[in-house]
Amino acid sequence: MAKNKTPKMNGASDYAQIQRNIQKAKGNPNKNVHQKKNGSDYHVRDKAPASSIRTPSKSRMPLWVKIALGVAFGVLLVLVILINTSLKGNALAIHGTALITGLSCLLVYYSRRFLNKRETTGFKIISIVLLVLGVIYAAMGAYGLYLTLA
Repeated sequence: MAKNKTPKMNGASDYAQIQRNIQKAKGNPNKNVHQKKNGSDYHVRDKAPASSIRTPSKSRMPLWVKIALGVAFGVLLVLVILINTSLKGNALAIHGTALITGLSCLLVYYSRRFLNKRETTGFKIISIVLLVLGVIYAAMGAYGLYLTLA
């Protein structure tokens, strides 16, 4: 005679025993509670239909753009400090700062295309302002340097 693997507890009915077995198979409902904290969407993607999931394109900013931005803003900071302290009235430093400011604006305009954001109206307006200011400052700085050195 075969042994009963799951003996009934204290005369429980077959229905109650089946329900206990189902609960054991499902596991502990309080396990992995961290999934439910702070509005986490853990396992939500598994339940969503495949057509509703959009994966954004991952375009990264090139290394040369990151380095150029750092160098441009570092040089700009040093020039602005020097203009306000020891190089007051120096035309070469003033026009050089205008040129670096324009080039920095153009570089920021270029680097914004690597962001993974939707292009809204505000995004487009800021891009246009950066482009216009960059061109104006770069042209003024280059022309001023040309006149100063000539």
